[in-house]
Formats: sequence, C-alpha cells, structure tokens
Amino acid sequence: MNPSEEVISIDRLQIGMYVRLAGWINHPFLFNAFKIRDEKQISVLRSLGIKEIHFVPSKSDMPPLAPLQPDVAPVAEPAPPLVDPAVQAMWREKLARREKIVHRRTVITQCERHFKLGVTSLKSLLGSFFSRPHEVVACARDMVSDMVTSLLDEKDALIHLVNVKEGDESAQYHALNVTVLSLLLARDAGLSPDEMRGLGLGTLLHDIGKAEIPSRILLKRAPWTPAERGFYEQHVAYGLMMAEKLSDLPAGALAVIGMHHEMLDGSGFPNKLKGAAIPTVARIAAITNTYDNLCNRSVPEDSLTPAEALAHMFKHQRGPLDPALLQLFIRCLGVYPPGSIVQLNNDTIGIVTGSSHNNLLQPTILLYDPQVPKDEAVFFDLDDEPELKVVRTLRPGILPREIYDYLNPRTRITYDVNAESRSTS
Repeated sequence: MNPSEEVISIDRLQIGMYVRLAGWINHPFLFNAFKIRDEKQISVLRSLGIKEIHFVPSKSDMPPLAPLQPDVAPVAEPAPPLVDPAVQAMWREKLARREKIVHRRTVITQCERHFKLGVTSLKSLLGSFFSRPHEVVACARDMVSDMVTSLLDEKDALIHLVNVKEGDESAQYHALNVTVLSLLLARDAGLSPDEMRGLGLGTLLHDIGKAEIPSRILLKRAPWTPAERGFYEQHVAYGLMMAEKLSDLPAGALAVIGMHHEMLDGSGFPNKLKGAAIPTVARIAAITNTYDNLCNRSVPEDSLTPAEALAHMFKHQRGPLDPALLQLFIRCLGVYPPGSIVQLNNDTIGIVTGSSHNNLLQPTILLYDPQVPKDEAVFFDLDDEPELKVVRTLRPGILPREIYDYLNPRTRITYDVNAESRSTS
C-alpha cells in the first residue's frame, strides 16, 4: 500500500473523499482512483461487496466518517433494488469502453505494421533511385496516392504515435513523417487532390540530395563548421538536379524538393527566397520539416517534445514560417500533439495519442495505471469526461522509471494515416 493512503471500512465513506479501487475490470467506474462526488457513487461502491477501500487524505476534501462504536448497531439501510438501472448503465459504459480500447489497440497494431512496411518500401525505393529512377517515382506516386485517398475519404485521419527503431532507417522515417504531416496540413488548408499528390511526392523525395553529402557531416553531433554547413546546404541543389532529370515529376514536387528550406523572411537556403516567391506547397513542407527535425534531432536527448516544438515554432518562427499555415498546423495537431506526456487534474499521468477537432484541450490519452497491465493500458478520450482537464505537460526525462517504461515515450515520433475514423476508435 502507498504510505500516503489509509485502508478504511466501506461504511465510512462520504462525499469529498478520494478513494482508490483495485483492478479496473472489477468495478463499473471509469477510473480506479477518484473523488466521490455524490451519494450514488457511495451506493455503487457499497454494492461491490468489498469491506474496505483505500483512502487518500492528501487528495480529499473530507475525512472519513467516524467508525461505528462496537455497542452501536448500524442503521439499517433499505435493500437496494435487485437491478439498479444506474449501475447497469455504468457497467454498459464500461463494457463499451473496453470494446473501444480493444478496437483502438487493433487499429494501432495495423498502423504500426503499415508504417513499418512503408519505411521498408521507401528504403528500398530510395536505394534504387540512381539505377531505376522512373520506377522509384512510379512507386512513390502510388504510395502518395494511397495516403491522399485515405485523407480524402476520412475527415479525421488517425494520427498515432508508434514505436520506431533508431539507426539507418531514420531518414526514411523522417521522409514519411514529413509527408504525412504535410498532407494533413494540406487537407486542412484546402489544397486540391492534385496539389496534395505533388506535395506528397515532393516530401517523400525532399532529401534525396543528401545521398551526395558525406555521412561524417550528416551524422556529426558537434556543431558544423561554416564549410560543413555550406556542404550540407548543397543537398537541396543536388536533389533538384536529380529530380529535374525525371520528366514525369509534377511542378509541385520539384518546388518542394528545391524550396523546403526557404523561409518567408529570406533567411532560408539555397536561394534566400522571400514571400510570394515561395509557393504554398513549399511553405507547408518547411513547417512540417522544421517540426519533425525539432522532435527528432540527431542527438535524441536534444529533441523537443511535440508540445515544446509547436510552442518554439509559434514563438520564434512566425516570421520565417507562414504564420497562417503554422496556426493551422497547430490546430491540426492539437494543443497537446501526439507524444505529449500530460498530467490531469486528478493527478493521472498519460501520453497523448490523438487530438480532438471539437476541443483542442481534450485529447485522447493512454493512461498510466500500475494496476492495469501495460498491454491492456486504457485509452481515454477527455471529451467523454468534461470534468477532467490537462493541467500540465511533462518532459519524459522527469518521469519515474516505472511510468516511463509503461508509457514508453518514443525518442522519435512518427505518424500514420489510416482509413479508420476516430469516431469508431
């Protein structure tokens, strides 16, 4: 038992006490720990047949009732109805939530498999670029078409944080991250399907020029020298030269490959373009490329959390980046983007797995609960419980080891698009 808790008799409960139950499937409440808000909850607790319950004084507004004296007979309560409709409704909601969790976990497994297959395919494609460039572009075009179709078929694309591997596949994860995020932003910005396909093809191939940059520069952890930075910036020109040899690449894709590092204020590279000289597809790619680079730095310890990355971009990069598209991007991902570690006003800790378009402050969260096995962890839509609010975000590094291992915050963040609607997940 936690030393901050007490075990008391079930007959000492009153409104305002914070209590904890054992086993999420053994009771009809949505949480194992909560503050009692009405007499109905007390009746349900007593109907569970338990004799004692854990009481948390530090989180309670009221103390337990005084214990009954041995010589005082307890006041007889009227027998509860054999079937209490309110309790039955609670159990039905709990069962529906369990089914929803199973469905969501199935979707997540499919997403992880889908994304990893995409990484493997993209790695193979880019490895063949020099020998079979037209075949590579044809396959990349099909991949992008599938993504665009999913996004257009479902207004709410599933964005999910998945576990990824470090190593030589990081470039492919980055390319897919930027592509999916760009298509999500483009959809909300009202781009046409053809514009989205050009954008997607360009973001998949936006870093192909890095094949000409020595790995000692790309993988260097110390700051670059001016000469090294100049060499790195050449990857854009190299990529554009490679892409221009392909007659079937749309103009939008070429714009992305050649301008994804250009900034509205002229601070970008390689051509220091400004304002209207930078097309919308390149502005979108600049935002999503910047975001993913902030979240997935070459030194993982230096990476920002998703919420920190968005806050940094909003505070410091509204001049270089298109401010209207940046604001739309923040709305697209939510105030608490997938991957954010958050603490609720009931002290529960969880990791954000999705955002609500109806209320950006009420995301979907995978909850930490030591009484629930990790592989059965509960997904919770804060829209379902308006009394619960996020009170702060947490850096993964400050989490106790057991919470960190349970939530498994990733050092690299990826997003998958799936034709499942969040209304069914």
